[in-house]
Amino acid sequence: MAANAQEPGFFIGLDTSIGIAHGASGTDNGGGFGGGGIVENVKFGTTTGIGVHAGYKFDRHLSGFLSYQHVRGNIDWDARFPQFAQTTNFSGTATSNAILVNVAYDWLPSDATTIRATAGVGATFNKLSGVTEKFGGAFVSDVEDHTETSPIAQIGASIQHYITPKTALGLNATVAYTGGFRTGSTRTGNLGRTDINPYKIDNVWRASLGVYLQTRF
Repeated sequence: MAANAQEPGFFIGLDTSIGIAHGASGTDNGGGFGGGGIVENVKFGTTTGIGVHAGYKFDRHLSGFLSYQHVRGNIDWDARFPQFAQTTNFSGTATSNAILVNVAYDWLPSDATTIRATAGVGATFNKLSGVTEKFGGAFVSDVEDHTETSPIAQIGASIQHYITPKTALGLNATVAYTGGFRTGSTRTGNLGRTDINPYKIDNVWRASLGVYLQTRF
């Protein structure tokens, strides 16, 4: 069946992805009692994501689209308190909800197959939730959730094949800078509810591999 991958028009699609993330922290005064907590050993678990995109193909090569992404994964870090000679561990969930404006350029090796490069910028709402502090495996406190707004920039490459004249199945790889996360300013636990200096995770990068289904109309 002859596909029409080169024709302009509107399109909409659904996305799923799996990936990895990396970040670091410059926090050296986190926690209560005047702070003093130095963040170390920041680790992200495998991320999973879902999303949607919609846009318009202007000609056989150039298109623009808006996209929404919901990505989440586990996060873990240690806080070392030199004045007490102790280290506590924190673990929780890191979630990003991002909205991007994107441009794409297509190469067309055949009527049914498209190779695409994309670049996008926007805003992401990064949330740390369910963060629990432990010492030696024993519960210490639950840390307040917090959502941080950060810029996001993303580049990607994909290959898609039109399985019908208007429906394409694609494989997509992306790398994104997603800004930072931080905890709230209170903790609730062995000392009741107390104020703390927030713990911050900075300069988070994410790499993802996903699949999408796209329909033109």
